[in-house]
Amino acid sequence: MDDDQIRLLIENIDDGNTEFDAIDGSDEEGVDEVEYISHNSDSEQSLDGDYEDNGTYLFSNWSNGPQFIGKDGKTFWKYCPPPKNNRIRRHNIVRHIPGVKGLAKNANSVEESWNLFFPDSILEQIVTYTNIYLDRIRPKFDRSRDARPTSLTEIKALIGLLYLAGVHQSSHVNIKDLWAMDGTGIEYFRLSMGMNRFYLLLRAIRFDDITTRAMRQSVDNLAPIRSFFEDFVRRCQDYYELNNYVTIDEMLESFRGRCRFRQYIPNKPAKYGLKIIALVDSNTYYSYNLEIYAGKQPNGPYHVNNSACSVVERLIRPISGSGRNITCDNWFSSIPLAEDLLNNHNLTMVGTLRKNKREIPPIFVQKLKERPNESSIFGFKKNMTLVSYKPKANKIVLVISTMHNDDSIDTDCARSKPEMIKFYNSTKGGVDTVDQMKGKYSVSRNSRRWPLTIFFSVLNIAGINSQIIYASNTNAKIVRREYLKCLSKALIYKYMLERVQIKNIPMHVKVRIREITNAIEEPVQKTSNAPGRCAFCNWKKNRKTSNLCNECQSYICKEHTAPSICQNCSQRTMEDDFFLE
Repeated sequence: MDDDQIRLLIENIDDGNTEFDAIDGSDEEGVDEVEYISHNSDSEQSLDGDYEDNGTYLFSNWSNGPQFIGKDGKTFWKYCPPPKNNRIRRHNIVRHIPGVKGLAKNANSVEESWNLFFPDSILEQIVTYTNIYLDRIRPKFDRSRDARPTSLTEIKALIGLLYLAGVHQSSHVNIKDLWAMDGTGIEYFRLSMGMNRFYLLLRAIRFDDITTRAMRQSVDNLAPIRSFFEDFVRRCQDYYELNNYVTIDEMLESFRGRCRFRQYIPNKPAKYGLKIIALVDSNTYYSYNLEIYAGKQPNGPYHVNNSACSVVERLIRPISGSGRNITCDNWFSSIPLAEDLLNNHNLTMVGTLRKNKREIPPIFVQKLKERPNESSIFGFKKNMTLVSYKPKANKIVLVISTMHNDDSIDTDCARSKPEMIKFYNSTKGGVDTVDQMKGKYSVSRNSRRWPLTIFFSVLNIAGINSQIIYASNTNAKIVRREYLKCLSKALIYKYMLERVQIKNIPMHVKVRIREITNAIEEPVQKTSNAPGRCAFCNWKKNRKTSNLCNECQSYICKEHTAPSICQNCSQRTMEDDFFLE
């Protein structure tokens, strides 16, 4: 707003508002005695005595003339911006080169990039903890082999199938539909793993030792997944250097089971779920730091303050002193937090403010009809700027910034907006974009186990972070759907090679696995003449035979026998002869 518009606002304030009495402290009506001082006045009033306040302006011995005063009566905002300085301020200098760092620079394949976040050492722990649970439930099965121990390759295949279900956007499709044999299912699932085994592994997978969980839960609500989650977050920080601008916001992982720290957030699509506060790169959407809201923790090492300021201070510890800028919404941002980040951590902050903050001057939040749309009122403190923007009638937007120190207005767009708000709009969506990317090809499945819900979220984030590292190392332009498809196949590949060696796997499944993996089965010479079932007959016929195929050593009956070889090998031989001719 220009000077005349601000004068008009002051002159139209009703004398019934006690916050806007005359400047001389008298009880007379109106504000005619207010001496108005413009931005560029050379005859600014300077008072050496006590402050004289009319609720809107405070005249003191400040060199830049009039000031606003906050509702608390203690916070003063200069009307004029500080003198411009062409030098970059100390707290806006970033001395780190953004991008991949450390061992991550050697990751040149899809699987190597993903293994940075899920190395074999972590997966081996999951295998160990899962086998402990399988040993506990094995006596409940009629056949102990139905709950046989799992392995590293099998857990990788399980994760690969979860990613594949996300690629097909089938994470919430019934498992039976994915394994359907009527042509509506997905063949890759049937070739990779049995449906019952997939379901059992999802039920049994564990991320901590269940034999010692009760002791750890007495001091930690997150005991079932604490070690796994913290290790993942540490790896996210070890392999990537953030850009200049980062965003802090909350994610909500959909969950409606029993959990003492389940949250209800009505403006989120899921509404009910587990809240994860994230620090994300505003440009690349790399998730750098995460914290699970665990409610009120028992007294002990994990008892922390869950206030917005405390959460932000814990999230920014890895980047403290780096000179970066934090963008956050009005749930996190406050004027004391902005001052603390700037003075103690050398970080600037840009964020929206709620109108009930005591440091805000009353005129900044009043929806006066006399105030034109697309108008802005600025207030300045040392290293801090406050703007009140009116985009339309009956709407006020408040933004605080320790990064900006002027009253610049962007007039190039359709609406005249302050540069602060334009910057906020360009950086506020970091976490929301990650949420959108996670939901597009999500691996999450309906579950009543909250640790499994956190595990699904970690898999989604790992898929995004690993692609950022892969693209940075190889300069490969690959869409996320193709990347996740390649990742799922890479994780399943070794398990499919193991599965093709299992004797009781149907022959048609083995043939398809070999076609997909390009694997060549070594012929197994059978030394015994004991009869076996024909590999091509329906199992209901139970047709036994002692004849073996000379090529693949499969049992064959007379119906499926060409001269001394089975019909499949005979067909391949005919094709080979045709091409040789």
